[in-house]
Amino acid sequence: MTENGNGVYIVYLGAVGAAATSLNDAVKKDQQAARLFSSLLKGKTNALVHSYTNGFLGFAARLTEDEAQSIAREPEVVSVFPDPILQLHTTRSWDFLKSSADHSWDRPSSSSSSTGTDTIIGILDTGIWPESASFNDDGMGPIPARWKGACEDGIDFNSTLCNRYLSKNKT
Repeated sequence: MTENGNGVYIVYLGAVGAAATSLNDAVKKDQQAARLFSSLLKGKTNALVHSYTNGFLGFAARLTEDEAQSIAREPEVVSVFPDPILQLHTTRSWDFLKSSADHSWDRPSSSSSSTGTDTIIGILDTGIWPESASFNDDGMGPIPARWKGACEDGIDFNSTLCNRYLSKNKT
């Protein structure tokens, strides 16, 4: 929840009907979904965060708890629930890799070693650290006047961290 009492809620409207067979069908489906979302949001501007038209029909929107409860009572709505912020837990990575955090990953000189064979390492980017030197805007020109981005406060993000490099951040 933000300071003004708004939070992001997922509004689930059910399964998507038959798959679109042409671009025209896809556009028509998206237009119908947009009309439905708009009618449920009752003209609330800038509330829509994301629309879901593949896999299931629904949308994510910035709503107050009262607005979410009101939308949940609409006949075409299956359910409404808060969009949770999840924390990634990796307490067993080193155990899985049969290694330790201080392990050296240098390749052994023996070419017959099977170290690392059949190992898949995935990286999940769960956000940015604005204080990182990689986001320093020293030496960058001004943000183009045509850019219409906005930097907004969000959960765990203060808009004062925006600069010419991080010129748009919506959470």
